[in-house]
Amino acid sequence: MAGLLFAGCRTQDTEPRVEGNYVYEHAFNYDMEGNHCDVHETGTMDFYADSSALDSARQVYTVTFADGDTATIVFNYISPSRWHLDGKDFHFAGINDRFRMEVVQGEKGLDFAQKIIDTYSGSIDHETTFHLDTLTADRLQWSLTYRDGHSDTWEFFRQ
Repeated sequence: MAGLLFAGCRTQDTEPRVEGNYVYEHAFNYDMEGNHCDVHETGTMDFYADSSALDSARQVYTVTFADGDTATIVFNYISPSRWHLDGKDFHFAGINDRFRMEVVQGEKGLDFAQKIIDTYSGSIDHETTFHLDTLTADRLQWSLTYRDGHSDTWEFFRQ
């Protein structure tokens, strides 16, 4: 009877896994060609067991041009990607020939919007190594410290 009780109390693998569907919101800003971009994105991130991923987001850019004029440009951002985890190093890269970024709203600044798309398209397949800060049953968080010393954090909530 004691053997039966012991066998029935085996622990299962309860380590959180990356695989799953997540939602996120993220904001960032940067300067490009003398213009300033404030960006807010809401999206989903799907991580699959075969090391593929799909990052889909609605990105809203508020652009302040060098001459002081402003424009709001909304993009549909779709990035099939690949990933792998090595300890606390989370390696992530888009797949260039499957990447899409389309303007869905915006009347002003469409030439600049194309420059944004070209910039993303030109570097989407560069592998970035994020630091895995948190991985629980409900949440994944990674961070990145850029070459200039500033850091950014992304927080994903499992659905």
